[in-house]
Amino acid sequence: MENNGVEQIIYDKPQKSYVVTLLLSFFLGFLGIHRFYTGYIVIGIVQLLTLGGCGIWSLIDYIMLVANKYQDSDGRELANYSKNLAIGSLIVVVLLMLICTCTASL
Repeated sequence: MENNGVEQIIYDKPQKSYVVTLLLSFFLGFLGIHRFYTGYIVIGIVQLLTLGGCGIWSLIDYIMLVANKYQDSDGRELANYSKNLAIGSLIVVVLLMLICTCTASL
């Protein structure tokens, strides 16, 4: 059977979920748990030991997730990306930052 010059890649593992990765990054990003989930074990250990690079690394990962630029260790996009969920989670983060800033100044 001919495939018309299109190469198909068959993976034995299912794609990682965007929603699960986003939630892990949001709640446990400073521990690098989302990196373990997506197959980046070594980077996950480094993030765990450095508390997400003192938060900077976690923030960069979160922004990459919201922008849909994050891939699993096999180079595949995460399954079930939702732009509405990404924007909603970004709004929640901004609101939480504003609340923390306002309460810290009291």
